[in-house]
Amino acid sequence: MQNGLTYLNSLGLHKVKPGLARIKELLTSLGSPEDKIPSIIIAGTNGKGSVASAISSVLSTQGYKVGLYTSPHLVDITERIKINDVQISHSDLSSIILEIKEAAEQSLLETPSYFEAITAAAFVYFAREKVDFNVLEVGMGGRWDATNVITPLAAVITNISKDHSEYLGEKIGDIAAEKACIIKSRTPVITAAASDALEVIKRAANKNSSPLLVYGREFNTEGENTDNFNYKGPSWELRNLKSNLKGHYQLENLSLAIAALETIQNKHNITIEEKSLREGLSSIKWEGRFEVINEIPPLILDSAHNPGAAKSLVESIKDSYPDTKFTFLIGMLEEKGHEQFIEEISLIAEKLIITKVPSERTADPKQLALTAQKYIEEIEIIDDYKSAYEVILNLDKPSCITGSLYLIGAIKKPTN
Repeated sequence: MQNGLTYLNSLGLHKVKPGLARIKELLTSLGSPEDKIPSIIIAGTNGKGSVASAISSVLSTQGYKVGLYTSPHLVDITERIKINDVQISHSDLSSIILEIKEAAEQSLLETPSYFEAITAAAFVYFAREKVDFNVLEVGMGGRWDATNVITPLAAVITNISKDHSEYLGEKIGDIAAEKACIIKSRTPVITAAASDALEVIKRAANKNSSPLLVYGREFNTEGENTDNFNYKGPSWELRNLKSNLKGHYQLENLSLAIAALETIQNKHNITIEEKSLREGLSSIKWEGRFEVINEIPPLILDSAHNPGAAKSLVESIKDSYPDTKFTFLIGMLEEKGHEQFIEEISLIAEKLIITKVPSERTADPKQLALTAQKYIEEIEIIDDYKSAYEVILNLDKPSCITGSLYLIGAIKKPTN
């Protein structure tokens, strides 16, 4: 039964429709499912999905039934909607989307966006399945994102750097202002934002009388990597923690997740035992983020797609493989910060292979190569990503595939 998914795809995956009026009206006509379950919402530039997955993993290990909504997906649309890490079935998603189609035709003057429809489907599914918590990753920005229709138990804002500038603005302060719109009255805010972005978030928190917890101030992690680190927060002090999320940058994301869990326990008296926390952090399922698919020589898949994420990726590679040069296979979408991204990875790049992302929005490899010539000597263009991947596999050298979640997803997609 694929009729619902056909309708969903007809809405246009990348078509952005600003505003919350449509999603609010649509959800009202569906019985306001977003109001039935307490939620935690996560915005920011990089790390949102990792934080959301970590929170969900710990809560489900504790015994709660947890709805997790993330975007975009790597391989299959059903990855976006999970309960205790089990993806919604295609048949359930299709039938719910058909309900949403009918509700939209009756209540809206125009069709919803793809993201509004899939977000509404998540709210309907989670309410119907009577989950204990929703953990929601903001798709883009915050102000007009379809997830921003709830008053959460806690709002998390990860680091903030330039991304989606065509929608969110060029200045960090403007981007932070969009993301800070997830802050609601007297709702605790947990953030790793810094400098100008942090000042904007402080003002938003003050305006909403919302307690603000800042990474490096009210809570922090210590450690070289995720194999052994310590956490200290307002009331929790935990030593020798371990997570299966790899990459130095995940320490910050894990710290945000733990701080959010600590906050909801303290404010809402939600039980989270240390044993569950430790087990949950060790069994997070979140693919395509510093995912090492071959150990010797290392082959890493990482969905970094903007300069901030590229910097974090390079730092993690340096930590894990000191004094090692890598061959990078990259494909990027056309609107991303290409030059700054390439400049970051050039610090450890021996060679760059450039390919096309399987998307109508792929950046032109020739243009990327022209940009890359300023920073990297050895460059090769292989338009077909499958052929480029075969070259990487046959190199027998340290390699990393990055630049776009869509490229990572295509490479991970089963061929049968």
